[in-house]
Amino acid sequence: MYFGLKDTTAEILAKSRLHDALCDLPLDLIDSELQAYAIQASAQDALGFERKGYAIVGSSESARRALGLAKPIYSEIPALALASATAVFRLPPCVIGAQCEFTFTMRRAFPDADEPISLETVADAVAACRPAIGIIGRRTGRAFAGDNAAIADFGLHVATVQGSQTAAVDLSALGKLDVNVFLFREIGISGNAPSVMGHPLNAVAWLAGALSCRGRQLQTGDVVATGACTKVLRVHAGQHVAADFGPLGQVECIFE
Repeated sequence: MYFGLKDTTAEILAKSRLHDALCDLPLDLIDSELQAYAIQASAQDALGFERKGYAIVGSSESARRALGLAKPIYSEIPALALASATAVFRLPPCVIGAQCEFTFTMRRAFPDADEPISLETVADAVAACRPAIGIIGRRTGRAFAGDNAAIADFGLHVATVQGSQTAAVDLSALGKLDVNVFLFREIGISGNAPSVMGHPLNAVAWLAGALSCRGRQLQTGDVVATGACTKVLRVHAGQHVAADFGPLGQVECIFE
C-alpha cells in the first residue's frame, strides 16, 4: 500500500506546507485514524520546527458539517504557524477559510498522574485565554472528504493568529460569551462560546483526553486553539476580518 511509505508521504506534505505549494497525494487511501495521526506526526517531524501547542478543528457541529468531518480532530502547531497581533496574513493556495476561536495557554502540565479531566481541573491548569483567528486549508490539490485525510494533512491547520492578552479573564464566564465578527463586504456574523463543545474549556479537556490515549499530555506553555465558535468564513485576498470577543478583547487580520 502506498501509505506503507509513511516517511515519504510525510516529507511531501511537509515540503508542501513549508513552500505553500500543493501536492498530489491520494490521502483518501488512508484506512485508519492511527495511520493518519502517524503520518501527521512524521510530517511535523519533517517540517522541523519547534512545536508551540495544538489546534483543534471541528469542535462545533457547524464546522464539522462544513468540513465533512465526523468528529473533532487535532494537530500540533509548529512555530512558523503561530502569530500574535499580526495585521497581515498571506493566504497560501487551497485555503478553506478562517475560524474565530479561543486559545488557552497552559499554566502546567495536564493532566497530572491520576488527575481527572474535567472543566474544573482544566480551568486550574490554564494560565491565559486570548481571542484568535485560525486559518484552515489543505496541502493537496484535490479535496478529500473524511477524517483520516484531514488528520494526515496537518489536521487542516494552516495558522493561528492570536489577539492581545487581557489582564484577567473570568474563565467561568467564557461559557456565556458572544462573539461578533465583521468580514469586509459582508454583514456582521455572530457566534458564541457554547458552540465549542458547550464551553471552550471542554475543547481543552477533549484534547487532553485524546493525547492521554496516545500516552501524551499537554505541557506547560502549550497553546491550545479550540476550534470555531462561529461558522467557517470563506476568505480571500483583500479581505479584513475583525472579531470582537467582548471582555476577552478583539483580534483582526487582513488577508493578502
